[in-house]
Formats: sequence, C-alpha cells, structure tokens
Amino acid sequence: MKSNRLLLRTLLPATTLGILSVSAQPLAPDLLIPAVLESRNHLDASFRMAFNVSTRFKNVGAFTPGNSRLTPDGDRFNYDDGYVLTDSTGNLMGYTRYWGYDHDSGAFSQLPGDGTILMHRNSSTGASASGKTDEPQLGLELVYSRELGRNEKVRWGFETALNYMNVSARDSRTLSAGVTRATDAYALPGLEGGGFVSPPPAPYYHGGELSPEGNPVIGATPVSSSTDTIMADVTGSRRFEAHVFGWRLGPYIEMPLGQNGRLTLSGGLALAYVNSDFNFRDSVALPGVPSLTGGGNHDGLQVGGYVSGGVSYKLGRSYEVFGNVQFQHVGTYSHRENSRAAVLDLSKTVAVNVGISYSF
Repeated sequence: MKSNRLLLRTLLPATTLGILSVSAQPLAPDLLIPAVLESRNHLDASFRMAFNVSTRFKNVGAFTPGNSRLTPDGDRFNYDDGYVLTDSTGNLMGYTRYWGYDHDSGAFSQLPGDGTILMHRNSSTGASASGKTDEPQLGLELVYSRELGRNEKVRWGFETALNYMNVSARDSRTLSAGVTRATDAYALPGLEGGGFVSPPPAPYYHGGELSPEGNPVIGATPVSSSTDTIMADVTGSRRFEAHVFGWRLGPYIEMPLGQNGRLTLSGGLALAYVNSDFNFRDSVALPGVPSLTGGGNHDGLQVGGYVSGGVSYKLGRSYEVFGNVQFQHVGTYSHRENSRAAVLDLSKTVAVNVGISYSF
C-alpha cells in the first residue's frame, strides 16, 4: 500500500510537467493557417479594335422591264420610252393608232431615219460598290474564364466572351451599270411616191380611238427585234449601319512567361447577332427608268469560329494587364431592300484587345 502511494507521488508530477511542456510548444504553421489557393476565376474587360471588316453595296441601280406610266386611255406603257397597243379597230390591216413615244432627237432619239420607229425595254442587275468604312471598328469585350486543371507546365480551362461593335458604311459615287436593252422596230406608213410618213413631234401620246382630225398610224407588230448591252450612269447614295453583338465560347491553355507573365491560347465557337439599317436612293441615266428610294431594318444570326492568342503581366495578387489578337470567321451578312443589297463581310475579322483582368 505504501509502495503504491510512493509510485503515484513520483509519476504525477512528472506527467504534469510533460503535459505542460507539450502544451507550451507552438503548433506547426500548416496546422494553424490554411494554404492560400490561387484564383481560378478571371474576369477580363478590354477595348476592342476590329480590322478587315468591310461592307459592299450590290445591285445598285438594278431594275426590271416595266413602266409605271399610263397612256391617255389609262393603260400601262409597254416600253420604257413609249407604247404600241391595240386600238379600237383591233389593229385593222396591221396598223394601230394607239401608240406614243418620247424622243425624236438627241442621244435617245427613237427615229433612226430608215422608215421605222424604235421602242426599248431596259433591264439591269445594277453595279457594285465598296462602302467607305472607318477602320478600325471600335468596340468592347467582356470575358469570363474558369481554370479547370493544371500541371507543372500548363493550365487549362474554358472561356466565354461578349463583345460589341458598330459598323457604318456609306457611298455616293457615280457608278456605271451594264444595261440589257431590247429594241423593237415598228414600220412607219410608206408614201406613194416613196419614203415614209413622218411621225408627229415627240413627245407624242395618243389613245385607241380615232380622233376627229385623224391621227397617224404605225405598224402594229415589230418588223425587227434586237438585244444589246449598253452602259448607263447610276447616281445616288447608299448608307448602311449595323450593331454587331458577338459571343464566344471555347477552351484555353495557359503557359508561364517568366515570373509574372503568361501566354494564353484559345479557340472555339463564335456567334454574331447583327441588327442593321440600310437606306438608298438610285437614279439611272436612261429615259423611262424612274428613280428609286428605299430602306429598312433587318437582323440575323451568324455562326462560325475563332482562334486567339495573347499575353498578360501580373500587377498584383488579383490584377493583370493583357493584350491579345483574335481571328474570327462568322461569314457574310446580307441586308436586302428592293433588290438592292448591303453585304457585311465578317469572314476574316482580326481583332486586337487591350485591357485589364481581375482574378477571384
């Protein structure tokens, strides 16, 4: 019994001193402060400059055969510079008094002096012109990226981006358009002693009924027909403006450049939503071809892809400055109004971005 008490008296102080000694020693730092993890989320805001964005105007001055003018009897002209229609007799003996014409002299004279009178129908697919576009196209871009994995040499993840730019193009040059001209020649009545009857001075327009004072007739059917191509000046103006909203999504890889730099490569899907306004005013320097004015609003979605490469430099724990170059292909966007077209080429856009990145 006495020996047990002696053993307790000996062990108790020693145990107490051991516990106090262990308690007094500091804990290892990694048990008190968790390791700081690098940010895996990045938000980039940048100023965007887009190059190689062009606009082309097509079918400028285009028109189809047809004339909106009316005869004295209310029928539509069947030629651009006149008409030859069926009169009240049903074109008795192959002649008609229901005819009219515009020009008897000058560059557009319809009287070649060979006993015929010429009537013309014209048509054209118009001309093309590049629009004057300011370059670069300025805009903004916002990018979110998320790191998904890493090893000793590279990191990888995905990125998604939204961007915007405004495109404006205009043109007011005089253009030259090819015109297909169909010509019908109608016979003037012959005279007994030779020659032919001279038609009334132009402009001359008569109805289908016989006038009390009488009125001249011409052959009711063409004696010859031909088709040729001529050039005509097209004057006027064209203006196109588009708001282009872009979206990108794709993977990226990242490699270190020295202590504070990094190189980033990415690529993937690209979309562009385009909302545009197109207005034009055209006038073709041909008789009987009216001036045409039109315009309207249109939108569309373009689908394609992109590749990008950039460098960044770390300013602190959370901020970086960066710059990158992107190549984007989303095809061509077409806005049509009254057979005219404004074509925005987004098939080879090169964009330069400069901005700041925040990590969190």
